[in-house]
Amino acid sequence: MKNRVVFTIPEKDIIVVIRKGKTSNKKISNGAPLVQTYTFSTAQWSLASTSKGFGMNKFFSLDGANCLDCPYSGNMGKGGCYTHKFNQYVGFLSMLRSIKHKELTPLTRDKQQQIVELSFNSYVRFGTYGEPSLMPLSVIDAMVWNAKTWTGYTHQWDKEWAEGYKEYFMASTHDQLESKRAKSIGYRSFISVIPDKKVLGINCPASKEQGFKSNCEKCGLCSGIKGKGKKDVWILEH
Repeated sequence: MKNRVVFTIPEKDIIVVIRKGKTSNKKISNGAPLVQTYTFSTAQWSLASTSKGFGMNKFFSLDGANCLDCPYSGNMGKGGCYTHKFNQYVGFLSMLRSIKHKELTPLTRDKQQQIVELSFNSYVRFGTYGEPSLMPLSVIDAMVWNAKTWTGYTHQWDKEWAEGYKEYFMASTHDQLESKRAKSIGYRSFISVIPDKKVLGINCPASKEQGFKSNCEKCGLCSGIKGKGKKDVWILEH
């Protein structure tokens, strides 16, 4: 069985990569293979595939299609996403350069079946890079149905078209007011806050301030309203 599935969503100008493998990040997993989703813009793939020496800023500035208006995206001019680090950047380039042009085809029944097989009895981490709500709900539902556990977050929670994703993803919010707004439309929140800012909810058990007493795979609280847990979850900005 292949450990990677690639499909395009041409009308959104994005490439979705779903990959199963191990991670060395103990905050995320105990070491067992997990499934992670990545969403890139076609512009990022084209740049990585045809050019060299362009640098991180250029690469992340092309994330308008796959990160939309996330306040930490490169296209919004601020950046600051936790994925905007050199090691992750190098990994993204390697991944994109390994994708051949013939793989850039839309989702098919066969590809969806492969995705389900990858997800079976595994931890699924939606949105390792890029906005996971750009993926079809039908694919997310099938992955969740077969997964052991999952986590996911979206900065698009306040968009009307993103309503259905509250079933599976947390609203990425940054203060109590945003969290309250998200709750009013049915979302649970994952609140990233600056120190000394008071918010309601559970402090992330996989956070530095909690001493990394758990990890995302084991905890599974950040799984929308259909998942594990009922309260909001908060973490200090990192």
